[in-house]
Amino acid sequence: MPAISVIVPVYKAEAYLESCIQSVLNQTFPDWELILVDDGSPDCCGALCDAYAQRDSRIRALHQSNQGQAAARNQGLSIARGDWVSFVDSDDLIHPQMLQRLYQAVSESGAPVSMCRMLEAAQLPESFFSVDEPSWETLTMDEKTLAALYDRDEYPGWVACAKLIRRELILSYPFREGRVYEDNEAVCRWLYQAGRLARLPDRLYFYRTNPESTTKAAYSLKQLDYLWALESILSFWGQVGYASMRERFAERYVQAVSGAIRGTRQILNRPDIARKVERSARRFLKREGISLTKPQFELLLDTAHPRLICWYWPLEGCLRTFREKGVRALLGKIREQLRGERP
Repeated sequence: MPAISVIVPVYKAEAYLESCIQSVLNQTFPDWELILVDDGSPDCCGALCDAYAQRDSRIRALHQSNQGQAAARNQGLSIARGDWVSFVDSDDLIHPQMLQRLYQAVSESGAPVSMCRMLEAAQLPESFFSVDEPSWETLTMDEKTLAALYDRDEYPGWVACAKLIRRELILSYPFREGRVYEDNEAVCRWLYQAGRLARLPDRLYFYRTNPESTTKAAYSLKQLDYLWALESILSFWGQVGYASMRERFAERYVQAVSGAIRGTRQILNRPDIARKVERSARRFLKREGISLTKPQFELLLDTAHPRLICWYWPLEGCLRTFREKGVRALLGKIREQLRGERP
């Protein structure tokens, strides 16, 4: 049985698929299998997958009707034989030493997950193939460490790629099919259950910034799944008692809700959906017992009810004057405002 199963969901990646497959074939670590899952791609990707599978016994090709990346990854997992799994997107590629270094890190550290850094660019730079001597650090996935990583913009829970993960860890919480941002929703659970992470400093995964990808494309209703993912993450951190992580994701959630309201109203011209987004967010926050800070409340009010904000600021100013200076000062402020409104 191979030690590592590399799973590649394939959809509309004809221009990049061969370089992706070749980067796996070029690995210095020999004990792998490659599972290509054609997710009903309308181009020549399915034929390319079959051609490589016929050429190399380590490669297997699966075909399914278009069901999305989550379903394709789960389909690959269903036949994976390796104890370890690495996900690669079909328009990306990996450094020749990525599997070897990730495997060495988990073997020597005993961590159930290892992770390298990503290089994000539209074109592959030559510097990608220059790396330092192998090194890694083992991190405990406790609340303090995760919060520090989040604050340094090094939070490891955003993507499934650029990692080597114990297969049973993934199977304990598979990807939610029919959704996008599905790895955001799943990876935090894997990290918490893993307890430890071996982190490599090198950029061994090339992430192609493709403007046609789901998360980079122009605003669409699919991007509302980001709210679903954040709600699931917030609920999870609440369940396990990671209050500081919940606080950080609440801030991100409010910003995402504000962006979704603007996107649906201004870009898609769907004020009905914008209202649904706002009402759904309010229900979620109430159900989870999440209290908004004053800036968060004002951001949502400004976004969801731009007409009400014209009334909010004067009222808020009056309340602040009352709290700080009392009734007399408040009455004076009201008189000033009334005089200022007279023609």
